Amino acid sequence: MSVIRWVFALILLGCMLVLAGCDLDNVPKDRPDPTGGAGGAGGTPTTTTAETVCDGECHVWKSFVFEGLSMYWIGEGTPPECPESAPEMGSLVHADPKPVPYICPTCSCAPSGCAMPDSTDVSAGTCAAGAPASLTWDSPGWEGNCTADGAIPPGAMCSGIPCTQSITFGPPVIEPCAPIAQGSEQPTEPVWGLTAQECILGPLTGDGCGESEACLPVPPSGFSFCMYRWGDDLDPEDCPAQYPAFFRMYFDHEDHRSCAPCTCSDPEGTECTALMSVFSDGGCKNLIGAITLSSAVGDGCMDLVPGTALGSKTGSLTLSKPGTCTPRGGSVGEVVPAMPVTLCCQQLELVP
Repeated sequence: MSVIRWVFALILLGCMLVLAGCDLDNVPKDRPDPTGGAGGAGGTPTTTTAETVCDGECHVWKSFVFEGLSMYWIGEGTPPECPESAPEMGSLVHADPKPVPYICPTCSCAPSGCAMPDSTDVSAGTCAAGAPASLTWDSPGWEGNCTADGAIPPGAMCSGIPCTQSITFGPPVIEPCAPIAQGSEQPTEPVWGLTAQECILGPLTGDGCGESEACLPVPPSGFSFCMYRWGDDLDPEDCPAQYPAFFRMYFDHEDHRSCAPCTCSDPEGTECTALMSVFSDGGCKNLIGAITLSSAVGDGCMDLVPGTALGSKTGSLTLSKPGTCTPRGGSVGEVVPAMPVTLCCQQLELVP
């Protein structure tokens, strides 16, 4: 056994010596250099992929809370055109509606006036007794001329007693001021204290930036990147750290403005007095009595001989001092924002 082991050992030693004498010059010249360098003549150099670098700015753009990222101009008045880096105009939203009224007719009031008493009641009792009216002797629209309308014959009886024992006139009527409207209604466009114009960015990629970030161009002066979410269910503390400026804007509005019709307040300063005369005949010749009435005093009562005929009456205004009224009307209502959208933006100075 020992002889066989020695034989194998000698054969193995001989092979090793043969291999050690191999010529290294026989290695193929087109084999790549294992160190990564260029091979010999005719070799193909190795290549490496360069890391992508963002040539703008990296901004967070992916969020489970927000629906997207856009560039916005936010300020007062009319926004400028979108920049070349985001040329497509998106939604135009507003906030802070100003109290801009409709252009409405100018309201004024004509002076108030005086008119004849509009009520005459005949009672089967004296003025002192304060008996209720038994008959009426009204003359609607009466201007005071002699009239026999509604005449009461002599001896008329009411529940067994004479109907005509006293007569009560209402005071002179203070006529309301007539409203005057000058001009026509002209609706006006709403005016907003704040406007935001969206400028849509191109396709966003994360090349050259960190996770959930996009490489974006530097926004021009007056523009800012904003995360947006439709609705009003977010508060300022929900804005990401990179987008701390909170705005609640509105895509639409409801215009409840209109022009109320011109009206006038109750008159002030009007003074009216009237002289009322009653006659037993129908031609205003046989005078029974007369009474002076005042708008400042109220009703006036005059006793009659029981059963006297009331054939006719006359009246005249002895004082008619016009009064004044305060006009009412004009623009009413307001603009109510609708369809809210929440913006969380990078810090920016609002454009006046």
